[in-house]
Amino acid sequence: MASVTARAERLDWAVRRLLQCRSTSAVVADLADHWGMSRRQSQRVVGQAHRQLVADLEGAGVDRQQLVAQITHGLMEALGRALASDQPAAVVGAARELRELLALGADHGHHSTTTTRHGRSRL
Repeated sequence: MASVTARAERLDWAVRRLLQCRSTSAVVADLADHWGMSRRQSQRVVGQAHRQLVADLEGAGVDRQQLVAQITHGLMEALGRALASDQPAAVVGAARELRELLALGADHGHHSTTTTRHGRSRL
């Protein structure tokens, strides 16, 4: 069993990785690799790190609208860089995240979609 100090270091390490905009699954894998932990243990630590981040944001009185605006700005910058460097996969990824964040897709609003016989939706 890890000492209190080691647990705190692992949690801090995971929080820092999440703050670097790493995905939770990437942080789980990195944590397991870096600290020699099982995947399940890493998932617990990353879950705790995520809860700590949420609590910190709520405790700091962060305005959700302001946070959405900040994330939108970052995604728009990423989209622009991806377009400028001719990286179509990154363009698609940033555009999808923007669509999801801002609820711009047909699946988010009052638009109706029809589905083809192959399961693809059409507007």
